[in-house]
Amino acid sequence: MKIALVAWGYIPEPPLSHSVLTVINGYKNFLEKIGHQVDIINEKNVNEVIEYINNNNYDFVHLHAYSFVNEFNLHLKQKYCFTCHDGYLFKTDKWNEEFRQAYQHYFNAPGIIALSHLTKDFFLKAGYSGYISVQMNGIDTQKVNFQSKGNNKTICLGWIQPRKQQKLLAKIIDGKIAVDFVGPLDDPDFVEGITTKHLGVWSLEQVYHRLTDYSCLVLISEGEVAPLVVLEAMAAGLCIVVSESASANLHNKQFIRVLPDDILTNTTAESQKIVTNAISEMIEKNQHCRPEIVEYVRENFDLSRLIYNYNDIMREFINVHS
Repeated sequence: MKIALVAWGYIPEPPLSHSVLTVINGYKNFLEKIGHQVDIINEKNVNEVIEYINNNNYDFVHLHAYSFVNEFNLHLKQKYCFTCHDGYLFKTDKWNEEFRQAYQHYFNAPGIIALSHLTKDFFLKAGYSGYISVQMNGIDTQKVNFQSKGNNKTICLGWIQPRKQQKLLAKIIDGKIAVDFVGPLDDPDFVEGITTKHLGVWSLEQVYHRLTDYSCLVLISEGEVAPLVVLEAMAAGLCIVVSESASANLHNKQFIRVLPDDILTNTTAESQKIVTNAISEMIEKNQHCRPEIVEYVRENFDLSRLIYNYNDIMREFINVHS
């Protein structure tokens, strides 16, 4: 099968990487292993993208760029599937005008591949009536370095921006727990403290090599769909403390602690204590359950397993529209 995976022309300067491109590259790799031919199209000009796809006989097209949907609906000759990665998808009060404009066209997309059952239900409740299926984000766990012992420290990895609330986390946790913040600084209000340090930006290779040094990942964000960084951290053996938004597809496990999205904005003394205690507890637990964490992520999120579900989705979608 000839497959086109479409990103939105996001080409980060090294050492920056982007999780959606990481996901797409993972799919290309594993789809090729099972015999498909895969092109990644990562261009900013939607008309050029459409022209290219229209002139190259693809069996399956999967769009990952939310702002391209309307033009695809109007001008793409073949049926396609769309995945929305926007962190604020469920938080309608937080949508910016660009996303609000784009969203209304999703209901005319021929197919949606949702990143979780929650996402699927969201679209169905909103009135989507086309083809829809669920494909969780996956990871090539073999690429992630794993060592049997962590350093009893916590890492907060990803773009430092208001949605991810790192500035609030740093404020609450400073002086109590050592947290290293890694990622591009995109929030002017983020301030380092005594035990909360910004280590700059790591390349994807550095992430996969160095994550395993830590004992816990924390991501208390007010908006996520299915964050890849959580899978990367577990593949490296880390316990995780995440907000409800960031917990899609996760099971109830001793090494996963889920907190309310607003626990950092609703900063009572009690909520601060809950956050601090959750991270401390996960650091403590990590000494004993690192192999179990890696086994869990390999069983449930490794692309070598998930690729067959994706293969079924493609065939099903093609049958529906043939």
